[in-house]
Amino acid sequence: MTAKSRPFFIIESLDAGGGSTQLEFLARRLTAEGYTPNQYHFPQEDAPTGQLIYQKYLHDRNKHPLSRREQSLLYMQDFFSKLEEMQRIAGERSKDILISDRYCTSTMAYQTIGLTGKRRQDMLAWLRWLAWEGSPQLLKPTAVLLLDIPVSLAIQRLNKSGKKKDLYEHRDKLMAIRKSYMRLAREQKWLIVSNTDSTGQERTRQDIHDEVWGHIAPRI
Repeated sequence: MTAKSRPFFIIESLDAGGGSTQLEFLARRLTAEGYTPNQYHFPQEDAPTGQLIYQKYLHDRNKHPLSRREQSLLYMQDFFSKLEEMQRIAGERSKDILISDRYCTSTMAYQTIGLTGKRRQDMLAWLRWLAWEGSPQLLKPTAVLLLDIPVSLAIQRLNKSGKKKDLYEHRDKLMAIRKSYMRLAREQKWLIVSNTDSTGQERTRQDIHDEVWGHIAPRI
């Protein structure tokens, strides 16, 4: 594998969809297999760009409404703040692998909620330009994995967590983002991993990880 093709995997999910958990499972598996995982989580809670998103937008319930493009630019700042670091890692001749819990693929899904036809296509084209066609460009992923979860199960998990819900952690919002995620996943050929089995029963974390690893291992 050449230096320019270091693997980069993104895990996308609804809130309470298991993204952070599966990223941890993946990091441990990569380490056990002799690789060096470099983990990212967006928005970055410990960085000024991420704090701006949480404090002024997500936790504030968008009290001072921002347009879709304004919201997108907030998130893009957060992704681009890590660009040089990620480029350096991607350019090293080593066994480093980049893995991220959400990335600009999230923004493409969230900022097209409810859009159809030309409005949706125009928004996606602009987001792709911001991320991957302008200059500088964010890193493109080797693969994007979507952890799909029924909204009812996501809500159960959110209620059990006891944490204060943010702007998107409510039934109508969760239903809308799941629909947007699934549509984008089909269009961009993401890998879809279900949180439930064929009977609708919740799968174990290990079972889900095994499927995730089955997708990732051949791409390393």
